[in-house]
Amino acid sequence: MNVAKNTKLDDLIPSKLQALSPQLRKAARFVVDNPGDIATRSQRQIAEIAKLPAPTFTRLAHAIGYDNYGDMRETCLAEVMNTRTVLAEKAQVLVDGDLYGANFATKHAMAVIQNTKLLIANLDMNKLEAAAKLLSDAKKVALIGVMSGRPVVDYAMYMANMSLTGWTVLGRDGDGLASSLTSLGKDSACIIFSIEPYAKRALDIADLVMANDVPLIALTDNRLSPAAKNACLSFYIDATSPQFFPSHAAATVFFEILIGMVIQIRGKEAQERIAAIEQQNHNFGEYWQD
Repeated sequence: MNVAKNTKLDDLIPSKLQALSPQLRKAARFVVDNPGDIATRSQRQIAEIAKLPAPTFTRLAHAIGYDNYGDMRETCLAEVMNTRTVLAEKAQVLVDGDLYGANFATKHAMAVIQNTKLLIANLDMNKLEAAAKLLSDAKKVALIGVMSGRPVVDYAMYMANMSLTGWTVLGRDGDGLASSLTSLGKDSACIIFSIEPYAKRALDIADLVMANDVPLIALTDNRLSPAAKNACLSFYIDATSPQFFPSHAAATVFFEILIGMVIQIRGKEAQERIAAIEQQNHNFGEYWQD
């Protein structure tokens, strides 16, 4: 078997999955979204649920490096044993159920809380530390977020600029995208935030960034997300919500954690910048005083 039996689904490289045929991509999406079903149901049952021919899943296993379907199934079983599916099922119960007659506000709040718990439970701390180190070492950091992702990255940039220099949001109104891209290189870093439905403009900007050999970090909602296609580090959030719109709360928490870790790495330099900016805000009368 070319894939180790203790491999996690997170370790299946998104770029490899992106190269699959449409039918195999559909099967791959089912596998990564439903490891519990793969682990507990027969291949024939899986085929019926996914509405795909049973051999498709065997071909998928071979395409991503397994010797057979059974080996891929073992990976899914490991996911179940590591509680990922259990957490997801709890989140679904909270969102879909009517616990104690909870109204919409309560159900929404519970979903947001569970999304945050899932974020923390599934975070690979080694990858997170690597991302923080990459951003700390970068001379410039570019953020990509379009449509609903824009306010999230705007907040991240505002928070970062209080303590760090060289952070910017690409493609903002009034800012020259070409000049911003020209200033980025191998010593820079970029973060893209995009969840389904994925904004084409965000993906196009990410492609331009990658053409400049800029390391890309992706925050998205699915291992098959086009935002993670060429990322050197990818992180996944659950945006589940009883609202018609996906929740961005977990994404906000992620950026707060990541930028906080970067500030810790930068140490006194970051602290001194925060103090200087805060003093200037006082000097300019930006803060209300009684």
